[in-house]
Amino acid sequence: MNYQEFKQQIVSGLKSQLGSDATIAVSDILKNNDTHLDGLTILSPGDNLSPTIYLDYYYRQYELSKPFDAILSDILATYRKNSHSGHIDISFFTDYDKVKSRIILKLVNYERNRKLLSVVPHYRFLDLAVVFHCLLNSGPCGNATILIHNRHLPYWNITKDDLYALAMQNTPRLMHYDLRNMTEVLHGLFPEEEAFSLSAEKDTCCQMYVLSNQQKLYGSSCILYDNLLQNFANRLECDFYILPSSVHEVLLIPADNRATGMELSSMVQDVNSSQLSREEILSDHVYYFSREDGQITM
Repeated sequence: MNYQEFKQQIVSGLKSQLGSDATIAVSDILKNNDTHLDGLTILSPGDNLSPTIYLDYYYRQYELSKPFDAILSDILATYRKNSHSGHIDISFFTDYDKVKSRIILKLVNYERNRKLLSVVPHYRFLDLAVVFHCLLNSGPCGNATILIHNRHLPYWNITKDDLYALAMQNTPRLMHYDLRNMTEVLHGLFPEEEAFSLSAEKDTCCQMYVLSNQQKLYGSSCILYDNLLQNFANRLECDFYILPSSVHEVLLIPADNRATGMELSSMVQDVNSSQLSREEILSDHVYYFSREDGQITM
């Protein structure tokens, strides 16, 4: 079964399970780094909001020999777990007074997102771009955001500068930073004995730090938080490299570490090409924070 047939069979299977009253649609969704995914939405009668389920992932599972019926069951379970029954009031998005406290920023790659950047307000930052989202919710049930487009600004009667000022205030408040050394991270991810073996070179691990936010969502934007990097440099009493490990986090490595900028750049490029999905990549370049200047450079 090829991909087009797979999508058709998924829609047919869902209709037979949910009945003819359900509205089922598959749309092309433009994601980060000019990534196009097929987003499935399901609306039952009376609903006005649906989770988006990306079929590309499920087709890869099918290619790996997962039974089609099992995939269909997984999609139904995902829909039922994340759907909101009934009519959800999203009118707040048209009310600037309600929206302004929820505007946050996100860092994306500039060159990889030229098409997207043509329709959204943004600022250039090194080889990156700052874009803006409205955070709908943030908590144990997950996070949902709406990307802000150029068309929203005249509707709200605000400028791009207004948007940036709000995001710089809101993002640290809504998305608290999380900064830990690699040893702590490994102990949180693996049983103690495994973490010990993974961090055998303890001195090296202690000299690598992971910076994100507590939600692990767009956490690379933490490098823009006021005084965060400066305070960290003062604590280390040295400059440091910033490795863009994904749009969701960065690694910080003291400049007095034995690794060179060229070696670190090579490591980032290797991880991007072999470990990350296209949508998660932030940059192939390593950045440098100067304690004296308080500036990030490439």
